[in-house]
Amino acid sequence: MKIEDYIDRISIWSGNIIRWLAVVLTIVVLSEVVARYFFNSPTIWAFDMAMMIYSVMFLFGAAWVLQIKAHIKVDVIQNMLPRRTQLILDLVYYIVFFFPFLFVMIVFGTKLAINMTIAGEISNTSQWLEPIWPWRWVIPAGFLLFLPQAVAEFIRIIKSLRTN
Repeated sequence: MKIEDYIDRISIWSGNIIRWLAVVLTIVVLSEVVARYFFNSPTIWAFDMAMMIYSVMFLFGAAWVLQIKAHIKVDVIQNMLPRRTQLILDLVYYIVFFFPFLFVMIVFGTKLAINMTIAGEISNTSQWLEPIWPWRWVIPAGFLLFLPQAVAEFIRIIKSLRTN
């Protein structure tokens, strides 16, 4: 089995777990709606909890979405080009934009998470005053999960270039 296949398995496995957060998110939002509109007693925690759950879904699901090739890609002009040129453009995109972006998000996300952990950051925008420093770790963790899938896709592009 190729390394890309192992990476795909990890992305699929994480995606299958993370997608259940959509159910949790739905329950949180629904409970807020019921509390607010049926009992006239809004919660102080539901909005912030929904944002946190969504951010985990978004960042931890990115690798799976890349694996199933469901990220949005504007490729109207690129699709008119020969297949080999498309692959070369994809290769350039990964080298010039994608990998540097992942690097920045991992490095600076980790620095931010470390600083906010040390500071014991709490939310200053909600009455709940929940600690949000643990959620800062979602940024580097999500991008660290995203990186291997990006490497797998990069390897596939190189292999496709060799055969085209």
